[in-house]
Amino acid sequence: MTLLISKTKEDWTFKEIKTQEFTHGLHQYPARMHPEIAKRLITKFTSKKSDLVFDPFMGSGTVLVEAMLHGKNSIGIDLNPFAVLLSNVKTTPLDAKKLETTFKQIISNSKKDKQQKTVYDNAPVFTSRKSKKENLDFWFPNEAINDLQILKNHVFLIKDKQISNFFKICFSLTTRRVSFQKNSIYKIYRMQDDKRKEHKPDTFTEFQKICEKNIKNMKNFTQKIGTKHAIANTILGNTMDAPKILGTKKPTLLVTSPPYGDHQTTVAYGQFSRHPGMWLELPEQEELLAVDSEGLGGKKKDEIEDLQSDTLDKILKKIKKKDKEIPKTKTHANRAGDVYSFFKDLDNCFEKISHVLQENKSHCCFVVSNRTVRREKIPTDEICVDLAKKYGFTHIDTIYRTIANKAMSLKNAPENISNFSGDTMNQESIIIWKF
Repeated sequence: MTLLISKTKEDWTFKEIKTQEFTHGLHQYPARMHPEIAKRLITKFTSKKSDLVFDPFMGSGTVLVEAMLHGKNSIGIDLNPFAVLLSNVKTTPLDAKKLETTFKQIISNSKKDKQQKTVYDNAPVFTSRKSKKENLDFWFPNEAINDLQILKNHVFLIKDKQISNFFKICFSLTTRRVSFQKNSIYKIYRMQDDKRKEHKPDTFTEFQKICEKNIKNMKNFTQKIGTKHAIANTILGNTMDAPKILGTKKPTLLVTSPPYGDHQTTVAYGQFSRHPGMWLELPEQEELLAVDSEGLGGKKKDEIEDLQSDTLDKILKKIKKKDKEIPKTKTHANRAGDVYSFFKDLDNCFEKISHVLQENKSHCCFVVSNRTVRREKIPTDEICVDLAKKYGFTHIDTIYRTIANKAMSLKNAPENISNFSGDTMNQESIIIWKF
């Protein structure tokens, strides 16, 4: 077992530091890295203007935004088309006056359409695979459906692609705010009946509030980075293809927060992105619907290999033992297989990123949480250190922090056992290696 003891005396909780500054707050996204983590790591491990920052699990682009704010070029990869669009918008500086002018046109034309009772037919088909009842009316109030289609029409008429994408993100957040979906959590759950009856959103007002806030944040971001700013390259792809995607580009610093694995019981990035991606008519619909199945641990492995981690071996044995106590007819009967599949994919990830870093020059930083399976706490941080070692990563430090502002419940019931709940992830480990 790898015993990790933090060497740092700094406070990494950042409880009083805002997370919505600049373009960080343009849109909700599951399990976002705290911007201050990326900021501190970039400041600590990059010093030259030529340094390149890399995030192989880009998500909403937090690392890339901080890299730009610190004058460093960056590259991010994600297999979620919505995440790539969001990251692209957050790292594309725009003229606030042009945004304000465009917004006034959108809202003015939309109000005229509503007054004249103009009807558009551009809403997505929301039929669920599980239930035909889960259609558009299931997720949205009738008036909101009509108003959203009006807004969508005018957002999609914008000719400037960068400005259009900016307002698509504003529109996306509006669809979430006016829906019957619970906004406090990132999985797709519908409000209770009493809450739905009380939910009477003004769609245009919501859109206006979101646009005004986002335009202000974009203005601050654009002013902060200046005219001769760094470049962020956002790429739709799989981290397993990182050597091919990056080619001859060699990052000095890798900062990332990989998916937790097991999307059915932890953070479901694909679920969160599905409805916005359908409203936005993202061309990569197939990739959008496959985000969770294609992510780390999304596919079960037929063969079990020795990943050279005694810590992982011990935890798998404990989970296997508890698996046998669960009837095979129950959902998630093979939890040990789920856990192994995640770490096998993560092991492959370490192997791939080892080919893109600069030997004896690069640093690698992972932000992870230790989730619980079958009531067994999985020491993901210790297992990561074990896995990375065989690919040339030298462990420097692991920093522990409490997640101060967490958009997940503190308790859940992942095994659907009556009267039993387990703790969700409210601690993070920041693992630092020298490569």
